[in-house]
Amino acid sequence: MNTARPLLIAVSGPAGAGRSSLVRRLAELLRQHGFEVRTLSCDGRFPRRRFDSPPRVRDEEETARRPDGPPRRGSWARRAHALLDSCDLSVRTRATRRALSAHARGRPAVVLTDGGPLDELVAFGFPPGYPASGRFARLVHHYDLTLLVEAAPVASRGRGWDRAAGLPALRWARYRDWATRLPRVARLDGGHAPARVAAEALEQVLGTLRTRRLPDGGEGTHPARRKRVVVSVYDDAADAEHGGGGALVVEKVARRLSEEFDVTVVTAGRRAGSLHDDGIRYVRLPVRRTGPRAGQLLFVTMLPFLARRLPHDAWLESLTPPFSTSFLPLFSRAPVVGIDQGRSAEALWRRYHLPFFLVEKARLRCYRHIVVMNEADASAVRRLSPRADVQVVANGVEQRQIDAARIGAGDHILYLGRIDTWVKGLDLLLEAYWRSRPPLPLVLAGSGTQAEERKLAALLAAHPGSVRWVGYAGEALKRDLLRNCAFLVMPSRHETFGLVALEGMSYGKPVVHFDLPALRWMRDGGDIAVPPFDVAALGDRMRMLAADERARRALGRQAGQAAQHYTWDEMTGRYLDLTRRLVDGSVHGRRPRKERRGRAWPTTH
Repeated sequence: MNTARPLLIAVSGPAGAGRSSLVRRLAELLRQHGFEVRTLSCDGRFPRRRFDSPPRVRDEEETARRPDGPPRRGSWARRAHALLDSCDLSVRTRATRRALSAHARGRPAVVLTDGGPLDELVAFGFPPGYPASGRFARLVHHYDLTLLVEAAPVASRGRGWDRAAGLPALRWARYRDWATRLPRVARLDGGHAPARVAAEALEQVLGTLRTRRLPDGGEGTHPARRKRVVVSVYDDAADAEHGGGGALVVEKVARRLSEEFDVTVVTAGRRAGSLHDDGIRYVRLPVRRTGPRAGQLLFVTMLPFLARRLPHDAWLESLTPPFSTSFLPLFSRAPVVGIDQGRSAEALWRRYHLPFFLVEKARLRCYRHIVVMNEADASAVRRLSPRADVQVVANGVEQRQIDAARIGAGDHILYLGRIDTWVKGLDLLLEAYWRSRPPLPLVLAGSGTQAEERKLAALLAAHPGSVRWVGYAGEALKRDLLRNCAFLVMPSRHETFGLVALEGMSYGKPVVHFDLPALRWMRDGGDIAVPPFDVAALGDRMRMLAADERARRALGRQAGQAAQHYTWDEMTGRYLDLTRRLVDGSVHGRRPRKERRGRAWPTTH
């Protein structure tokens, strides 16, 4: 049972968990199984020659996230201490591993460390995403396994590291939080007898060794790795200010792909960082400080350079409007899929009279695989890039049980979405509402840039009345607004799919919208389509539907039934199937054959 290199195993856990004794017992068991074993203490040894404890910040809230700003960075001495620890840990583990590999001469070998990067992350207490945290998180990738000994938190009698890390309960909470973010962490119940804990640890080590060998069981082989997939999107589903429908779709797709692939999500942030969450690695590019438009341009510009450095077998790129696309396929040797969730070149031409469509046409021709949300966009993309294999994959929605008593009921008309007066047609909506005066109040829910929010505030100030703007709607508020509204209105001048409309339909709510080609998937699904940008017709339909509960009830039933055809499971399954074909080599970056050109998957409706 040979290995190409020694396993690197960390034994981690809070004070009083029996970490050191487990290392000794596990080392003895491994030697009995024929392993060459080296043990190493990796608990901040180098800096502690100068410091009795890590340099203290004033209190625990020094590095806590404040609601009104970014988290504080802590003292310079603390950050320097973390840098020294990470360098010391990296150098000593690499040196020990290399020395043991030469000594073992092909025999199975293991380096056991008493402590590891997980303990350092807990001790210093920096928030995820910080450079100091990222250094230790990257060191975890060098470990084949981290054994976390779970035990009830106990108060430390000593001084130094454990005391500096905070109270026992807080320290243990940090262990649990980081254990879910880091890869290859196995938990052991420290409440069992020491011999049983050691036996369980041995099984984990042997299981890790088996996964490093190829399925044919050949000796001396390198570990069989999973294929690597990168998904890039400017918006971040974890960021309330910069989240959105596109970020939500990417998050769902990434979690489905992580079932079979090693997935990395590249997104934008205010500072550079890398962390793991639920088996997915998140890499954030520091571009948001430059503003929304400059940040998007920088993000698109950085992707081709990142593609040369980030190993991947396939790349799924969510295209970023208004710049639409990057030249990523020219820089990646692996297949690249462009996910077109927001084609806006035509809308920007109508708004600014700038020829964004020329750039969009030139860049889309670089892609051989493109996914769009609806058939109208599929036809447009096929014209722009005739050689591309264009797939149509609709969005999905969480399936929920609709309360039959609530269908047709509601106490307000709801607009839910990004605050962008021109693109989302808020000026048309407000004009239609003030002209027609429906018998229900209008509620606007959403946020946008400061300029757009000031523009909306000015419009509302000019016509005070029964229009209420509630600002950003979190999940709880959004559910409440959707559940209690009479119907939704979508007055957009430009849309790609309309995920908000689908969410409303899942609650059994009708949707009033302009008859845009991208929104025709809603036909006969409880929607009311009016001629594009006809303010008078929009106002008439809003007044009619607000006054007719029976009509709302009939349309609501149709909407609820139509929403059941759009599931996240089916949508993400189509992305998974496409990615399998790409990484298996059955789909290449070459020009599709003539008989396949223009072929698309049907939507889920």
